[in-house]
Amino acid sequence: MTATAATEIDVLDVEAAGPRTRWETAVRDVSGPMTVQHRKRRGNATRLRSRDVGDLQLADWDCPPLQSVLSLGTDRDAERDDVVVVAGDWGDERLSFAGTNAALVNGTVVVATGGYDGDGFSVPERVRKRTLTLPRAALLAAGCDANIPGCLVLEQDRPLVGVLFTTIDQVWSRLPAMHPSEIEATRRALVALTVGIIRAETGSVTGRSALAALRAQIDNWITRNLRSGPIHIEDLAAAHNVSTRTIHRAFSLTGDTMTALVRARRIAAVREELVNSDMTIATIAHRWCYYDPSHLRREFHRCFGVSPSEYRESHGC
Repeated sequence: MTATAATEIDVLDVEAAGPRTRWETAVRDVSGPMTVQHRKRRGNATRLRSRDVGDLQLADWDCPPLQSVLSLGTDRDAERDDVVVVAGDWGDERLSFAGTNAALVNGTVVVATGGYDGDGFSVPERVRKRTLTLPRAALLAAGCDANIPGCLVLEQDRPLVGVLFTTIDQVWSRLPAMHPSEIEATRRALVALTVGIIRAETGSVTGRSALAALRAQIDNWITRNLRSGPIHIEDLAAAHNVSTRTIHRAFSLTGDTMTALVRARRIAAVREELVNSDMTIATIAHRWCYYDPSHLRREFHRCFGVSPSEYRESHGC
């Protein structure tokens, strides 16, 4: 699922064709490329607003009856993937992601990645909800396994789910008054909570076996050595006195690779320095072992959909 940044949308009376078109366009802007079929009914005053939390996006929906289906087309090969957290507040909504069907009702939280033709959502009557859209790269860099499920359906009575539900609500109301440094701290908190929920639901490999313990050691070693130059499988094997085959087996626990993990950690470090320092992009590229600023630009754009300079201009503190 790939989402684009949305502007804030005020209340729209979708009785008229013009406002209805604006509403459908706003839905596509927040949820990604999709076909939207609005079910015209009298009195369908609606509201869709979105606010940025750094490169995350919060949206507040008061949604009329509609049917929407992802229209991937050429976007199927888009390099930036997003993960969407949907928190139901009131009403009824039916979601379909990655072959999983879910009902969103009061208190339900759905974590969805999607990415298949036919994914989307249906609102039979009306629904109030909030959505949080996060770049997959941000979750991977924060320790989320690469094989994030296509759809997780979670009830609010789960303690950590309730914490995320309440946090989203609080962030939405307090975000307009936040300073840039507070927004950055809030971004980190939302990423950490989302990663925690996914890992708690899918099960962390930590502590399950000697191989899982090795994987944790490998992750720590990579983090400590990111600025030392290129990292190869042979380096990991030598540092931990095991074979390269054992290293590959350790990564197979979470469905990712050493290359993907190193890339995610380096990009996360770059993002931190873009936001929190005034170092030049060339200096940052050198510090984190990119060949040159052009190499960094390509890698950063692949993960976040914008160049490093554009990201700094939009999200720098």
